[in-house]
Amino acid sequence: MAKIRVRELKDFTGGLNFRADQFQLADNESPDMLNVEIDPRGGVFSRGGMRRINSTAVSGTWVPQSLVSFYGATPRIMLSTETRIYQSSGSDFSLLEYSAGNPIVVTSTHGASFAPWGTKLYIATGNTGSGGYVWDTDSTYATALTASGTNPHSWQTTPTTSERKMPTAELLHVHANKMFAANVRIDGVDYPNRLHWSLENAPENWASEDYIEINAGGNRITGLATVAGQLIIFKPNAIFALFGYDSDNFQVVEVSGNLGIDTPHNLAVSDKGVYFFSNPEGVYYYNGSSITDIFENLRPIIELDYITVGVEDGFHLSWIGQRLWVSAAYTKTGSVANSTVNFVYDPTIGARGSWMQFSTADGKGLTAGCNWHNASNIEYRLLTHPTLPYVLQVDMYDQEFDNITGSDASYTSKYRTKWFDAGSYTQRKMFRRPEFVIKQSAVSQTIGVKVYHDFDEAEGNERRTFNLVQSPINLGMVWGSSNWGEDWSSGAISSLLITGNNLGLAQTVQLEFNGPSGQLWGINSIGYKYQPRQVKG
Repeated sequence: MAKIRVRELKDFTGGLNFRADQFQLADNESPDMLNVEIDPRGGVFSRGGMRRINSTAVSGTWVPQSLVSFYGATPRIMLSTETRIYQSSGSDFSLLEYSAGNPIVVTSTHGASFAPWGTKLYIATGNTGSGGYVWDTDSTYATALTASGTNPHSWQTTPTTSERKMPTAELLHVHANKMFAANVRIDGVDYPNRLHWSLENAPENWASEDYIEINAGGNRITGLATVAGQLIIFKPNAIFALFGYDSDNFQVVEVSGNLGIDTPHNLAVSDKGVYFFSNPEGVYYYNGSSITDIFENLRPIIELDYITVGVEDGFHLSWIGQRLWVSAAYTKTGSVANSTVNFVYDPTIGARGSWMQFSTADGKGLTAGCNWHNASNIEYRLLTHPTLPYVLQVDMYDQEFDNITGSDASYTSKYRTKWFDAGSYTQRKMFRRPEFVIKQSAVSQTIGVKVYHDFDEAEGNERRTFNLVQSPINLGMVWGSSNWGEDWSSGAISSLLITGNNLGLAQTVQLEFNGPSGQLWGINSIGYKYQPRQVKG
C-alpha cells in the first residue's frame, strides 16, 4: 500500500480569482468566496456585521448618489440622493434647506458635488441649477450663491466679500488653495469640457478668464481628484493631469488616451492615489506617476457578461477602511437592476493586493460610502443600501448579524478552495481524512463542508458532505485550552484542530466551507492526506 502523503494549505492571501481555467489559479486563490475576509497572515474568517445608523428611514425618493464626511464646527455626514441633500450627526438624517420649508433641489443625475473648505461646505447641484450653495454646521440653512457669469458684476478680478458667486456646475473640487468647478453652465450656455477655478483663497470669487477647455477624450468632464499634488481630470475616454499652482503656470498633461470614467461614482481617492473604473476595461489605480491594472483576477466577469457594463451608474467605488469597495450588478444568470455585490480590494494583502466578495443579508451590494469620525473621534465606515433608505456601518467585527431594517438577520458566508491534485491531475488518489485548523468559538459551532471531485464543481454535484463540529471553548483561562487573544478583524491566533471525513477516490478534489448562520467563524489551514494509486496504461 502506498504511503500516505501530506500537503498543507496555510496561505489564503491570493483572494478571489474568477479565471475559468482552474490551472491558472494559484494554491492560495479561490474561485468562489462570499462574506469572508482574508487574514494577511493566512486563513479566512467571516466578515464584520453591517448595521444601520439611522433608525428612521431617509425621507423622499431613495436613489442614493454620494456620502461625504464634513468636519465643520461639528462632524456631519452629508448624503445626496438624486433629488435632495441630507445631513446627520451620526444617526437619523434631516433635509438640508436654504430657507424654512425649501430644501435644496439636486438636478444632477449623479447627485450633488460636495467640496469642504475649512468649516464651510460648498455644494454644486448640477449644471441645470442656479449657482450653488454654502453651508456651515452652525447655520440652520444653507446660503444660495449667485451663478457666476450673470449680472450684476458677472465676474471678479479681486477678492470681495460683497460678491458671493460660483459657476453653475456638475463638479466641485478643492485644489491648490482654489475651488475648481467642471462641466459648467455660464449665462445659459453649457460648457461640459470647461474647468474653471476661483481666485486664490476666495472660493466665492471667480475671474472670467480663469478656465481651461479640455476637448479631447469625450464631451464632458466626469470626475476630479487630487493625487501627488496633481489635479486629475477624468473624461469618458481620457485622463489628464493639471500641474502648477496658479493661472500663470497651469499645464495640462495627458495621463491616458483611452482609459476614463463615465460618472464621478466611478472613482475613489485613497491617501496615496486614485482608483477608478474604466468602462468596460475594469478597475485601475493611479499613484501620480503610473497606472496599474488591479482587475486582472476579476476581468472574466466582464468578458462573460456577469456584470452590467455600458450602464453609466453600474459601478460605485468607495475608499472605506483602507480598502476599495466596488459595488456592481453581478449575476451569472439573467439580469439585475440594482447592485447585488461588493467586490472589496485590499491592497495590503499579498504582492498585488487581494479581492473579496461581500453582500448584505438581503443579497445586496452597498453603494456610495465614506469614512467618518464623530465628535469623540470614533471611526465609522459607512455605505448606503441601494434600495432601502438606510446608511450602514460596516466592518463591525464584534457583530455576528446584519441589521438593515431594525431586525438582526444572518448572512450567507462560504469559501471554496481551488482544485487540489497534489501535482498530477491524471493520477487517481485516495484522499483520506484531512485535518483543519479552525478559529475557536465561545459557543458550539458547525461548519459545513462540501467535497467536489474531478473538476465537476456545479452546485448540487458535491460527492460528499460532512461537518466540522466544535464545542464551546473553556473560558476559565486555562493554559493550553483557553481562547487567548481572539480578534476577528485581524485573524484570531486562537485555533482548534479538527479531523474531517474521508474525501474519497478522485484525481482532484475541491472543498467548500459553509459558515454557521449567525456565528463568527474561520479556517486557518487545511491538511490534505492522500495515497497515490498506480497509473494504468
